[in-house]
Amino acid sequence: MSRRRILASAAVLPLLWCLSAGADSGPAGGNGLSEAGVYTLDSSGLIAPICPYPGNTGPTYSVGAYPLAPTPLRRGKGQELVESYCSICHSVTLISAQPRFPAEIWKKEVEKMIHLGAPIPPELAAQIVDYLQQNYGLMPNKEDPPRDPATKPAP
Repeated sequence: MSRRRILASAAVLPLLWCLSAGADSGPAGGNGLSEAGVYTLDSSGLIAPICPYPGNTGPTYSVGAYPLAPTPLRRGKGQELVESYCSICHSVTLISAQPRFPAEIWKKEVEKMIHLGAPIPPELAAQIVDYLQQNYGLMPNKEDPPRDPATKPAP
């Protein structure tokens, strides 16, 4: 056997081991749940497990509720700009899921998105930052309930 063939087969062995280890990770019982695993996207567009997830010791797992509808942005001046430009790359739910940032952080976030390829014209970037600061910044908003630091949220 040639040296090249030996190296190629040595590279394939870990992959085969992972595939064989994931072969038994089918449905667990009659509930339709299956074992967690490390997944990959193959060329057909299907997601398939490669290896069982190393932290999973049980046959089943549970997941939380998945939000089916996106959280709308707060109404305000600049909302249309944010919906138009930011939703090109990501859901606007990502914005409302962020903690409240000071204006300089929102400015850096918008600059980062422009650097990553967001087609935001420079003359509109300041308006987007203003909207984000007014509605998701450190300033209190009329729509937010007052927060008492002494009270803890209910579980």
